Amino acid sequence: MSKTVIIVDEHLFDKLMGKIDKLTEKVESIGLSSNDGFKEKWYVTDEVCKILNVSRRTLQNMRDTGSIKFTKIGKKIYYKASDVEAFLENRSCQ
Repeated sequence: MSKTVIIVDEHLFDKLMGKIDKLTEKVESIGLSSNDGFKEKWYVTDEVCKILNVSRRTLQNMRDTGSIKFTKIGKKIYYKASDVEAFLENRSCQ
């Protein structure tokens, strides 16, 4: 495996490191450095598609019809693990 060496001007490197430090401080200040604040696992679309063995389009239809609960933040869609489980339980054969 070959490795690439990139040479960066010291001023640009210091500027980049400063931005990284600022981002780190912001994340730490709002408490997002760990997932401890979330009591439940959340899935994204691709994970739910794999769990349910459906396509992204089918999952969109399920959202559109209200078959599965979801939360949308910006353009990203999240699903609570308990909602995915409830969907599976409601669809199980008896």
